[in-house]
Amino acid sequence: MSFILFLTLGFLFNTKYKVLVSLASALVVSVVLEVLEQFYLSSIIVVAFVLYYIIGNIQTFRNEQLKLLVAVLFSTSIVTLVLSFTYFNQITTPSDSEIIRVMFIYYPLLIIFIACYAYMLLCVLNFKILQAANPVVYIMDKIRGYRRMLRLFWIVSRKGVNHLIQQDHAKLPYAIAGVLETMGGVFVKFAQVLSTKKDMLPANYIEAFSSLHDQVKPLSQDELKSIIASKIGNLDETYEAFEMKPIAAASIGQVHLAKLKSTGEKVVVKILRPDVKQKMTVDLDLLIQFVSWLSERSTKIKQLGLIQLAQGFKQNLIEETDFDIEALNTNLLRQAFQEHDIPLRVPRVYSEYSTKQILTMEFIEGSSFTKEVTTDVSEKIMHAFLHQILIIGIFHADPHPGNLMLTKDGEVALIDFGSVGYLSADEREGMLSFLIGFGSKDTKQMAQGLISICEDGALHDVNRLEQRLGRLLAEASFSHDPTSVMMKRLMTLITEMGLSLKPTVAGAFRAIITLDGTLSSVDKGYSLSAASQSYASRIDKGHLAKERLTKAKGQLEDYLPKLLALPILKDNRIILAREENHLLNDFMGTLTIGLFTVICMIVMLAGFFVQGEIMQFLLTPLSMSGFGVGMIMLIMSVIKQLKPRG
Repeated sequence: MSFILFLTLGFLFNTKYKVLVSLASALVVSVVLEVLEQFYLSSIIVVAFVLYYIIGNIQTFRNEQLKLLVAVLFSTSIVTLVLSFTYFNQITTPSDSEIIRVMFIYYPLLIIFIACYAYMLLCVLNFKILQAANPVVYIMDKIRGYRRMLRLFWIVSRKGVNHLIQQDHAKLPYAIAGVLETMGGVFVKFAQVLSTKKDMLPANYIEAFSSLHDQVKPLSQDELKSIIASKIGNLDETYEAFEMKPIAAASIGQVHLAKLKSTGEKVVVKILRPDVKQKMTVDLDLLIQFVSWLSERSTKIKQLGLIQLAQGFKQNLIEETDFDIEALNTNLLRQAFQEHDIPLRVPRVYSEYSTKQILTMEFIEGSSFTKEVTTDVSEKIMHAFLHQILIIGIFHADPHPGNLMLTKDGEVALIDFGSVGYLSADEREGMLSFLIGFGSKDTKQMAQGLISICEDGALHDVNRLEQRLGRLLAEASFSHDPTSVMMKRLMTLITEMGLSLKPTVAGAFRAIITLDGTLSSVDKGYSLSAASQSYASRIDKGHLAKERLTKAKGQLEDYLPKLLALPILKDNRIILAREENHLLNDFMGTLTIGLFTVICMIVMLAGFFVQGEIMQFLLTPLSMSGFGVGMIMLIMSVIKQLKPRG
């Protein structure tokens, strides 16, 4: 009987694999019914499943199946239990015609409408487990997170970190490094990233973090063949040669050299580890909690900006687990470099041999950026990055020595585009304004540029900011490399002023600082000030002026019709008007919910005085549940309105 029912539903809603789905559904439901029969819940399950199957095929609900399932189960349970213990427990037995109306009209209607109310509440309350693609995986990740958290607390206690925060800051970096190393994986990778931030962290932190190495066991040959076969094709048929021993291995994935069978070209194949994203996300959240815990207990650690570094690290690492993003980044920068004649080489991506888990790129033979280079080479690289940031708006966000290569032909190549930043036109304009102001020692222009690239910049004290920037200019002028000193101390100034750079702009500044450290280590004659001045002298100022004029013209064309439409002059008085559409929309939404609640309340009160079958079995329960849902949504909407903005 169950099989026929599900087969009919399958044909009705054009479900794929109708017979198999119906058979599986019938078996599952039959087993569930047998188990639940003793608890008198089988009828609830059957009704809920049928109604869920019908409602779930409505286009609006197709992306929220779990929320809908919970809502229907809840609604069916409530309505069934209420009817069982009230209507069917009456002393007088209802007539057959009345029972038919209740069971086949009022009963399903009540379930459907109350399920809609429950669904609305689930959307408003926003339970994370109901947003998860796989609730079982979500629960397992939570369990793993709690286990890792307990392990972290135990390690922190054993290393005496809490005591060292209060007593001995000299030994604290080594204790933190010990915690990160013992936790392994993401924690060690974060320490390795911190060890490159010589411009931001004290020397003892750099020394403590530099010794950490992530010991990762490479994937086996069987695992490699299985991953490649499932994503691209048979390994032996795809590659003429494939080196099973990776040239690099990390907690995210590993890199292999290979030769394509179709063209004979030598390529680099990056392979993502299975299920790495789910495991990594748990550890990244835990890492941010650990860094936040340290920052709350120590002002010195808070000033290091570890929380911001950890948050940026999380975002970059998550992007690195999707090779589609890296492939897109690589292609975009390769195209941009060609269009703007930037003399840096970017590897070609072989899209036909790439997926989200596997990335195949051109092999560039060369050495890592650790040997001595000439000032011409270092300036060429810095010019290329300044052009990426200030003109193109797309930039390589992690230019550490391992991501820069010197080829045998003397070219400079960029690799690993998992971390790439994108700047809007306004953000580029703000950065350029700040840097031009710095070059001309104009603190007013520097302040305006800085505020425009910060969150909520208009709320800050501009005069005090100009004074601090003037002091920074004076301090930097006594250095052999004023630009480098300014860039390094700027982050501290921003934090002390209560400002917060926009994330993409912060990434751009970090990229310049990282590259500055990289170039300083391979070129003793390199200077960021000299490189930036030579870049400024070569930049096409006429092109920049034309861009600014075009932008201003566009803004004027956009705002002039709106300006003319405003009632500025009325009765010989000037009236200032401003747009507050978002406030109006919020107000209208709150008003709509309020009206819905009032209507439900009126119907509910009427139900107490008006007797009748429809009122008794349909309108009263609907109005009561609607009133409850409306009140909850109204309260939450009012709270949202009362919250301070900005």
